Amino acid sequence: MAVKQGVYRGQTAEQRAADRRARLLEATLDVWSRVDGPSVTMTRICQEAGLTERYFYEQFSGLDDALASLLREIQDEIIAVTLATIERTECGPAERARAAVEAFVALFVEDPRKGRVSMILAPGRPELRGHRQTMMRALSDFAAAEAAELYGEDAEPGPEGRLAATIFIGGLSELVAGWLDGSVDAGPDEIVEAATRAFTRLAHR
Repeated sequence: MAVKQGVYRGQTAEQRAADRRARLLEATLDVWSRVDGPSVTMTRICQEAGLTERYFYEQFSGLDDALASLLREIQDEIIAVTLATIERTECGPAERARAAVEAFVALFVEDPRKGRVSMILAPGRPELRGHRQTMMRALSDFAAAEAAELYGEDAEPGPEGRLAATIFIGGLSELVAGWLDGSVDAGPDEIVEAATRAFTRLAHR
């Protein structure tokens, strides 16, 4: 029986490459997020993923590129999850905002590793400062756009809306980071409540 060119064990070369990338990103998340564990390195990532350095360098130019790629994956997941939640919530602006905040917080409750690397560890790496700022700006832009969609003409306009969204995202991220490291005496439900009140007060006039 002939084997299709480029297909091995039912997968194309592109599918195998995508699978290796996913394994490497999952390994990066796992190694980087370990509390009191050894520092994250390319060698440890490859060991965790069960792949050789050759495959690592097929996907990333180096360790910083892998860490930055992971931050982008988390950013994209946050936006996708919260947007999907808003779109399927058929209530008023306050209720939809609450649902989005709940989805945001739930993401890190379900997988604290993502919050630890994006909100606690990434800010401490100078080489990732630009990537971290890009991530926060993207989330702030998303929050501002959603505020405009939810509140229409009553939303804070233009620069004021973007500043309000930046304050909201920064505050919510700090609350989640504080919950993760134990410095904030509040649980996920209390964070959702506080963040929802903040959004509804900041997002519109």
